[in-house]
Amino acid sequence: MSHNATIANVLHTIDVYKGSVANFRKGVVENDYIPQKCRYFSRTLVWKTFLITGNLKISTWLKSLESSRVVYHELTKRTDMLVPWWKLEKDSVYFQTESVSRKTSLRRRGSSRISRGPSIKKPLERVKIENKESPLSAQPSSPSGEADHVEDYLETIIMDVERLFPGEEFFNASTPVALKAKRSLIEILYIFSKCNPHVGYKQGFHEIFGLIYMNLYKEAIEIPNTNTMTNDDYEILSLYDINYISHDLFTILNKFLISSGITTRFFQDEANLWRSIEQFNANLMKIDQLIHYNLISKLKISSELWAIRFFRLLLLRELGNDLRVTSLLWDKFVVLAGSDAGISALPDVVMFVVVVLLIRIKTDLITCDFGEALSLLLHYPIKEQLESPDAFKFIKSIHKNAVALYEIRANDKKLYQYGIQLNASANPSLKITMSFRGNSVTTGSPRNSDDSSSVSRSASKSPQQSPQDLRAEKLAFEKLRLEMRLKKKAQSIMK
Repeated sequence: MSHNATIANVLHTIDVYKGSVANFRKGVVENDYIPQKCRYFSRTLVWKTFLITGNLKISTWLKSLESSRVVYHELTKRTDMLVPWWKLEKDSVYFQTESVSRKTSLRRRGSSRISRGPSIKKPLERVKIENKESPLSAQPSSPSGEADHVEDYLETIIMDVERLFPGEEFFNASTPVALKAKRSLIEILYIFSKCNPHVGYKQGFHEIFGLIYMNLYKEAIEIPNTNTMTNDDYEILSLYDINYISHDLFTILNKFLISSGITTRFFQDEANLWRSIEQFNANLMKIDQLIHYNLISKLKISSELWAIRFFRLLLLRELGNDLRVTSLLWDKFVVLAGSDAGISALPDVVMFVVVVLLIRIKTDLITCDFGEALSLLLHYPIKEQLESPDAFKFIKSIHKNAVALYEIRANDKKLYQYGIQLNASANPSLKITMSFRGNSVTTGSPRNSDDSSSVSRSASKSPQQSPQDLRAEKLAFEKLRLEMRLKKKAQSIMK
């Protein structure tokens, strides 16, 4: 995009939303400001407004950017943060001799590009990041508190970045641009890890970092060396400066992952992770008892088998291979920073999005056996969900419902009632028939009992059963309940 087009788009956006962050946030949430509707849409403007500048006052942007960029700038100048490219195999495309690597660091030390920012060096804060290799694993992969082990992460980071988003040409094309982008991403991940060596690098971070980096890069520009620009023009273009993608990504990730509580709730330690899973289970039971019963009580599918990846990767894999869909949802996550709840609401909102997604495939979940249900959870059928309505309407819906659930999270009765509304919308023809006590009840809501004997998509009334059938169903139910009791007793003995 040209410089003039970028400036025009930003000015038009500010004019449309009258310079109000609240109005801007509403536009993102309500799908008024999305790429499908706005030719002047800018994801960079969304992310940097809510996570860096905090406002739409152009005259303040450069100061905010410089004060945040100086942190990463100072980090890259430190010798202990220098990426040891020379320790790689010499045939690696990332290999550099130690002298070349150190010359690059020296050039950064002498760089004056950030000189328009604050001249006083600020003390650097340690960045809290984590050390679990897999999004599905709760166990640390290396001893904590050993700084020397951070170098060992470099090859792991490179391996992850090399296989990042196989379908995306941006990272996988055989071009200097793709190689430079991957090298920059590796450096950010390495420094992000080394800022707090007792926790280190987590596999999965590369996907979160990579998606944001790609979105920022696609809108980035080189600022021309000319005196023809106004101060406002320069401030606007500074937001898109290609030379500071890494600096701004570092700041964004601190807000998006650290300040939000994502790392604390989902990565920091097992205790916090299990508390989050227990909270998710409790909320699921309040909102939809039948899904909770079938998955957790009947099929014994522990939520940690599948939900950890949902939480830690912020649904990135669950929303399919089209990263534009994930980006749409993350735009709405980001603007939580401008809401009354704040960015700290993000972990809870993510968990409520998962509840909403489960309700949308409820019929399948409550009629599956163990293997089928687990397969659905590990490979969420997102393609069917995106076909109708359109993807951006689907994203708006699940986000809106998740935020609504978050706002009433302290009121069990309201959660229950909202669950009924969600089921009426997502599963209008789902009927639950209960007959184990000799009575048949057909209802549009699954909440009359935890123990349902049959489920139907049909809206018609269930036929009257014979006494023999009723007795057989009752015996089958009693047998199932006895088996569950014995299983539970066996589990308690084994502990």
